[in-house]
Amino acid sequence: MFLAFLTLFAGGMMLGGAWSFYRSKKPWWASIALLLLGLLCIGISLWRIQAG
Repeated sequence: MFLAFLTLFAGGMMLGGAWSFYRSKKPWWASIALLLLGLLCIGISLWRIQAG
């Protein structure tokens, strides 16, 4: 369960990083990659939290 919350935190940090990349005009592919990785982490963590 601890790992799920740690993954949720990491996913939130990656989403924030993706927003920061977008705002600072980094390459579009870097923003998209970080966004998808963050969403994947959040999805996995929510799945693990629901599974118990």
